[in-house]
Amino acid sequence: MDNVCFQLEEKSRGKIIYRHINILILYRGRNYDPQNRPVIPLMLWKPYAPIYPKLVKNIADGLTFEETKEMRNRGLHSPALMKLTRNGVYVNVVARVREAFETEEVIRLDCTHVGTSDCKRIGVKLRDLAPCVPILFKDEQIILWRGKTDQERNSDISDANAKSSGA
Repeated sequence: MDNVCFQLEEKSRGKIIYRHINILILYRGRNYDPQNRPVIPLMLWKPYAPIYPKLVKNIADGLTFEETKEMRNRGLHSPALMKLTRNGVYVNVVARVREAFETEEVIRLDCTHVGTSDCKRIGVKLRDLAPCVPILFKDEQIILWRGKTDQERNSDISDANAKSSGA
């Protein structure tokens, strides 16, 4: 909607003064002459497609390319934590993912017959609710990495501090 509003203001040289749900009021000035208005061919302009950030990065944060590739392969060959189906109720998915991350570093969710877009939506929700990093969406499979844990981060920081104080 923001994109449509921007294009309307830009093409009509007006200002949107009211916007609520699907109602727009466009003010084009008190000296506006409808006889000399600019004619915009309907099909010649289209709002720019929004640019969304990538869901899965080529290299996961805190890993090298080889480590990320190895994590993806491990995830694809690991047994599925659970199988998600179309029109299913996913009440305990977050709890089971959090529980699995206590013992596993990489897990796989089988989303057969769910659909690619729904599979990605589930991955995004899990990224937010169960702190994890989605590292692969392939063949209706979600591969999740738990990310660096606080203990690993603290040990990396203490190692760096020991090296800097010793040097």
